Formats: sequence, structure tokens, C-alpha cells
Amino acid sequence: MSRCPACRVDVRGGWTTCPLCRGPIVGEGAPAPAPWPDVPLRFDRRVWLKVVGLVSLVVIAGTLGTVVFIPVPWVRLMVMGLAALWLVALITVRKRRNVAKTIVYLVVAACGLCVYADFMSGWRAWSTTFVIPIICAVSIIALLVAVRIARMRPADYLVYSWLTLLFSVVPALFLAFGWVHHTLPSWISVAMGFLMLVWMQVFHGADIQHEVRKRLHV
Repeated sequence: MSRCPACRVDVRGGWTTCPLCRGPIVGEGAPAPAPWPDVPLRFDRRVWLKVVGLVSLVVIAGTLGTVVFIPVPWVRLMVMGLAALWLVALITVRKRRNVAKTIVYLVVAACGLCVYADFMSGWRAWSTTFVIPIICAVSIIALLVAVRIARMRPADYLVYSWLTLLFSVVPALFLAFGWVHHTLPSWISVAMGFLMLVWMQVFHGADIQHEVRKRLHV
């Protein structure tokens, strides 16, 4: 069995250098078999990309064909819902390691689809009155849960503060420009964003200020 003199550990398997320090190892005799099994990799990234690309093209073509050739509102909404489901699945898989980006992409995709569906159904402003403020409010709650559960760096608190501010500004703009028929959902979203920002400043204000000073070189 080989041995690493720097780490003072025995090295099993067919290693030519130490797996810890990458230094030379010494020893005589045939190498011992590796202690772990050789598991083949069954995941082929190229095949996965081809399948995802083909399904995405089919979804896009089906959605456009339905919107152009089938003038039935409920059929259009159903097809758009299936397209939104596929889009959510893609975003979740692609950005599964970054909660903040996942939430932002999902919010943008959902709001865009709702505005388009509202426009295709005659623009009754239900998207700006109810759906988008509710989505922003739910996203603020999701950010709060992520902050409470995940172990974050100080830079992450700054990012989440900006996202909370963004989700609060959108309903506030709807109120300012009069794009809503009922103001309660937008006010609830704005109030939740304000409370979230206050909570972030109270419990993580020092980390946020330190990150701001570091980025501004103050």
C-alpha cells in the first residue's frame, strides 16, 4: 500500500499522487483495489438537451398555433397554462441551485403570461389588479422563507433586499398609474414588501451595510 509522507496517511487504489495534497506518494507492491465501486454515469447531457429542445419547440409551436387558429378563449388559456407549466419546470431545473434567480425568473414568466392572457381575452385588467400583486406578495413570502431557512452570506441579504424592493415597487406603480380596478391587493403587496425590508434591516442590517460599504469601497 502506498503512503503520503506529507499527510501521513495510507493511500489505497491506483493513485500516483496523494488525493489530499497532490504530493508524491511512496510505497511498493501492487496497488490495492479502490474502496468504492465504479459506478457508470448514465446521464447524457447532449441527449437531455436534445429532448428538452424538441419538447420546447413542440410547446411553442402548439401555443402559437392555438392562439392563431383556434379562437376559443378557454382552449387558449388551457394551452397557455400547459406552456407555463413547462416553462416553470425548465426554470426550476435550470436555476435549482440559486433560489433568488429561480424566484425572479418564475415571477417574470408568470406575470408575462398573465398579461398576455389578459390582453388576448379583451384586457379586463385582472392581471394588474389581482394576479401580479398576489404573485409579488407570494414571492415576498417565498423570499422570507428562503432567508429564514437557507444559510446565506452577507451578499445574499443585499440581493434579497433588492428583490423585495422590486416586488414592492411593481404594485406601487400599478397604483400610481391607475392600472387597477381594486387597490387592496396592490396595497397588501406593498405593505408586505415594506415589512420584509424592515425585518431585513432589523435582523440583518449590519450584514447589508457591510456589503454595501464593501461594494462601494467606502
